Amino acid sequence: MLEGIAIDPSLWSVLRWLILPLILISFYFDGMIVGKVFPPAALYISYVALVSLTLVALVALTVACVIASTLGQWTLYRWLLDEKDGASPTKRWIPYLHRIPSMARSRIGRRRMLLVSRNFDRFGGVALAVTNTIPGIRSIMTIPAGLSHYPQRRFVLFSTIGNAGYLVLLWLIAAGIVRVAGIFPSL
Repeated sequence: MLEGIAIDPSLWSVLRWLILPLILISFYFDGMIVGKVFPPAALYISYVALVSLTLVALVALTVACVIASTLGQWTLYRWLLDEKDGASPTKRWIPYLHRIPSMARSRIGRRRMLLVSRNFDRFGGVALAVTNTIPGIRSIMTIPAGLSHYPQRRFVLFSTIGNAGYLVLLWLIAAGIVRVAGIFPSL
């Protein structure tokens, strides 16, 4: 896809491998709700659309992004469980993690947070999976899941299913961009 752009091949090779950790780290922080500043979706779509990946490499990247996002959600979930129980070893691993629930509540608002909690109480894991596929509100169900002591294995399962759906959606968007770009002649 980048054939027409004049980039030194050795530089491009290095850039390709430097961008991958950035994408994974951004998905991890997106899972923790703090990644909304630097959107991993834009990085993923751009990378997939601009770099000619083999199917194996595309699947590996997508699976790695699902894992990174799920790990980010699990970190927040785990911290909320630990915080509610009074013991929080996760605080030592990630600085400022204790601020995330209050930041999320203040950004979302009290009424919306109450709605999110009610929907989680009503639909449980299905709500978790569905909201993880929706851009803008991804990861929000992690807060009520952690606070309500939702079973950890079910949390990871439904988070992974939702994150996989989201990444498939992003992959389809990138494929659509490539297809539309192929319609236009090279300039």
